[in-house]
Amino acid sequence: MKPNMRILAVIVIFFISSCSSTQVYDLHDARYIKLLENIKLEPNLTAIKQLRHVYVSTQRYKKNINAEIPNHPEFEAFLHKDLKASLLKAYEVLDKNYTSLNGHYLAMATSFELLNILLEAIWASGDGKSISTAFFSISTSEINSFIELHGFDLISHTFIQRDEKSYDKVRIKDLKTGQIFDWYFDISAQRKVTISIKQS
Repeated sequence: MKPNMRILAVIVIFFISSCSSTQVYDLHDARYIKLLENIKLEPNLTAIKQLRHVYVSTQRYKKNINAEIPNHPEFEAFLHKDLKASLLKAYEVLDKNYTSLNGHYLAMATSFELLNILLEAIWASGDGKSISTAFFSISTSEINSFIELHGFDLISHTFIQRDEKSYDKVRIKDLKTGQIFDWYFDISAQRKVTISIKQS
């Protein structure tokens, strides 16, 4: 075979092998995307196990194999309390690799920090010990969650109307000590909305 023909043969073989390789990657990428769509609709162990195996055979795996390097730079924003950037970074990591433990941990840690801020915002509105220092509340479900997140058991709700304002007196049990006490929530804002909806 002449030298020029050999070069041409090598180019053709390389082109064919790269085409078939791209097609294989495309199949795995498509499978990854389909699995991910299903997981977002209904997360389950079987699908996530499959996703982890498929991910290794995708183009995105080749691109991101060295993305998660030591010292975890993706946590920088979280460590500096930049929660907006931290959440965006978590979504960016998970968009590249939904199987990333660091990505999910960062999303969880950031959400947990945001949850703490929400709890602090409720505590900043009062101490709940009396009507005059009632917690400001925006919904009954928020009241229930607030109590449960403190490790307490909700016993009962009692509606109170005073000075044109509405309150929810909640009887609570501390599951650790067995102590029973009351917290007061100002529900005037949510009551106004509820009444206006009923009248419209």
